[in-house]
Amino acid sequence: MEQLGALNPWSMTSAVESDERCLEGASNCEGIARYLAAHLSERSYVLGGKKAEEFFQGLGRVWASLATSFDPSAKDTSRYASEDSRIQLALGLAKMERNLVAGLLPFQIEAFKHEPEIRRFIFNITTFVRIEDCRFFTIHSIATQLLSNVLAPVDSSKAATRHADAALRIYVSGNREDDVIIRLLDSRDPKTNHATLHLLNNLTRNSLPRLELLLTPTGMRWLAQLLGRMDEWLDKEHNCFDLATSIFTSIISFSLHPRLFQLLSEPPEPITPSQTVFLKILDSTLSSLPTSSPTPPVENYPNSFLHPLFNSLIQSSLPSLAQKSDDPRLPKYLEGLVLVSEALGTIGLRVQERIDKAAAPAADREDVELQMQGGEEQLIKATKEPLSGIVRPLIDMLRALNDFFPRTNPRNPSPPTATTTIQPELKPFSNLKRDLVRLLGVLTFNDTRVGDQVREYEGVQLVLSLTEIDEGNPFLREHALFCIRNLMLNNPANQAIIKEMDPVGVLSETGELLPVPDKMKKKSIESTITEEK
Repeated sequence: MEQLGALNPWSMTSAVESDERCLEGASNCEGIARYLAAHLSERSYVLGGKKAEEFFQGLGRVWASLATSFDPSAKDTSRYASEDSRIQLALGLAKMERNLVAGLLPFQIEAFKHEPEIRRFIFNITTFVRIEDCRFFTIHSIATQLLSNVLAPVDSSKAATRHADAALRIYVSGNREDDVIIRLLDSRDPKTNHATLHLLNNLTRNSLPRLELLLTPTGMRWLAQLLGRMDEWLDKEHNCFDLATSIFTSIISFSLHPRLFQLLSEPPEPITPSQTVFLKILDSTLSSLPTSSPTPPVENYPNSFLHPLFNSLIQSSLPSLAQKSDDPRLPKYLEGLVLVSEALGTIGLRVQERIDKAAAPAADREDVELQMQGGEEQLIKATKEPLSGIVRPLIDMLRALNDFFPRTNPRNPSPPTATTTIQPELKPFSNLKRDLVRLLGVLTFNDTRVGDQVREYEGVQLVLSLTEIDEGNPFLREHALFCIRNLMLNNPANQAIIKEMDPVGVLSETGELLPVPDKMKKKSIESTITEEK
């Protein structure tokens, strides 16, 4: 720590002009950085009061010199040390200051005074050429870590958060020179991506006002960039995926996601690739919520947009399914429907679980009534409405999918024809039939009114036909059987449909359609004779 006390940053301001001095300064700073990492508690003892203020002022001057030396518009750079030497100096300086300010508010306050110089330095080393130059990768990530440590609030006090507030407002202001975030997100270096995502998390964590700044035009560029890379990070199992997800989870936790979803739209398309990726995050978040977690009241319930989105996606998909046309937009429509169906199903199950708990003898009636007025309950109620709900569109979509994706029975294979050949990119979406039947099973559970709607739209026979084995749709049969159970329970009109149907076979335990046994045929004949008499 004596080395830190002896270091004079002011003497380093001209080091950028000499290779020897650059490397000497880099070596000194690297040594101090390593010591600081192991002795964080000693920092304030060495630099206190006026000495700290002067020390950080000197660091600011060095960053200003480095930023100027890397200015891509400079015409004459002959007076500076080599680019590699200056990179080494910047690396040592960034590591030292990063470790010096981490979690220490007094030092953050001093370092924030030269944040514009650090920002200008980052801007100059993230040009179109330098962002792809591997020589700069390490300084990209370390400088971003420094910026993150300078701005990260150490607590929720006004003094600790004002730097994050001020910096984020500057970054989203729309000025090209101030938006270093988008330039860093352009990097293909995983460590730089990781540091940038940490920076964004530190800037926005637990703050509604700062999260709202992400919904500005500049902030939306960042979020769209993140959504565009989520699949890549997931495929590589990179922890950038978790860091990016945490940003969107924060947006969801503050109920800002309906606005985000709307801002990601590109009319007249019903869904965009960015919206699809976001729905995956929302679906995962909904699945992880405990049933007992309170839902916002109806007027503030954020997930109500799923209802019209479901109907819109079906409306866009049906023409292509009916015509069996090669529509390049169809896969993204179907993918969106899978996600929305799963989300609505998850919400429906949460509502039903609360209903079951409310029916328990020891349930608090006042608490039950309050819960039944929650946003999730009202959303599910809205989806069951005869005219504006989702039951009829769901049945229409299920029927279209049943025609579009032929059933696959390994015990009764049929040769493929021109009309049954499915495009490879569409085959994964045959499982949408299962998801829709699952959702219908949730909606029809203990609700004969929904069962009546299904009958009105001739959906009982359709669901019954899905109880046969379909190798291309694992668990479709099981969900269809559960749905049939719900449709029949306490619904004589639906039961009558089954009674009026002529048996064409008997389903085995494996779902295979077997011939009708003779005794069943006999009963059918006797019944007919009796009716004629």
